[in-house]
Amino acid sequence: MHSFRSTVLASLAVSALVATLATSVGCAPRASGLEARREADARFRRTTSLVSFDQAKQAFEAGQLDKARKECEAAIARSDKEAKYWSLLGRIELEAKRLEKSLESFAKAIECDPALAEPYYYRGIVYQRWSDNAKAIEDYRKAAELDPDRVSYLLAAAELLVADRQLDDARMLLLPKLGYFEHNAAMHELLGDIAALSGDHASAARSYERSLVIDGEAPLVSEKLVSALFAAKEWQKCLEAARRERTAAVAGANGRRAEIPAPVYRFEGRSLTMLGRTVDARNVFVEQCRSYPEDVEAWHDLAAAALETGDLDRAEAAADRMVALAQDDAVGYTLRGLVAERKERFDEAVRWHRLAVARAPRDVEAKVALGLALRRQGKGTESARILAEALELDPTNELARRAFIGAAGSID
Repeated sequence: MHSFRSTVLASLAVSALVATLATSVGCAPRASGLEARREADARFRRTTSLVSFDQAKQAFEAGQLDKARKECEAAIARSDKEAKYWSLLGRIELEAKRLEKSLESFAKAIECDPALAEPYYYRGIVYQRWSDNAKAIEDYRKAAELDPDRVSYLLAAAELLVADRQLDDARMLLLPKLGYFEHNAAMHELLGDIAALSGDHASAARSYERSLVIDGEAPLVSEKLVSALFAAKEWQKCLEAARRERTAAVAGANGRRAEIPAPVYRFEGRSLTMLGRTVDARNVFVEQCRSYPEDVEAWHDLAAAALETGDLDRAEAAADRMVALAQDDAVGYTLRGLVAERKERFDEAVRWHRLAVARAPRDVEAKVALGLALRRQGKGTESARILAEALELDPTNELARRAFIGAAGSID
């Protein structure tokens, strides 16, 4: 198609040249002849510039940037008032990472035709790469205004507003267009992201569900839905969504070992925990730890579930793994201490809890755990002091308040 068009344009260029030569026959030309010659020359230049522009587009699409630049500059040399020529040159320079040159070309395109949306959009990309988000958003908005049928321009502006945490502005930009782009999955996904970042997880889940209805294979949307349902405390729906994801991953593996995303395991197991099915949750976390042995959160969930179900050896092993993976994180030490308490090894428990507090002196839960372990060890005075410190750190903490009241009468 491109080669056919180039051939036609080349033929037209030859015809224009013949017409130009024809006007030169004879003696001193009249004024009308001069005008005709100028018009013919202009037609010739426009036609040959189109040939170069078409070849520049083909080269650009093929990734031949040097050739594309040469042909585009040739087109501009013959007809420098065509905004689309300057816009293509800007895109070529942008692809070549010559951002200053690309910016100059987009500015020239806008000067030639302020109603052309494309150069505003691509100039916005340049500004975004320079982290000048205010100018980028302004250009994306302008492009969307000039070409309201192009959803990518609208989404570019909204996505950058979201990145800047201008959530209300992003929402107000998208909502008036929601009816028009009702069947665009990316529009619903972005509205879901805005709702999730605003803390409205139920609305986020609804938006992600609509996105999946439109495009069931949209990357990451299923995981976002699972996360939003859990945050919205829709435990049963979250469990069902996570299991759908697991089933889809197994089906897509074509007989090979399925790669279940870590969030799918995490929220499946945590939903089971919230539904009171802790044994089932523990089994899910075991799978997760096998698949993601470097995931500290997975080992934390396994340790907690195993401790809850009385599977103390597994809980101890999981807590040890946490300590090995995150030596500066107090949580692993606290869990290790809790396991030692359940095994009635109180001296060992106190030692682990002291290590936790040493790593997080302002962690209320770590201090409460140490205070309670000290009480079980028979050190009432130190226990009361530690629990008082915990309560002082956070007077609203119910766990610290109850523990302190319980320790108030303890003495060595």
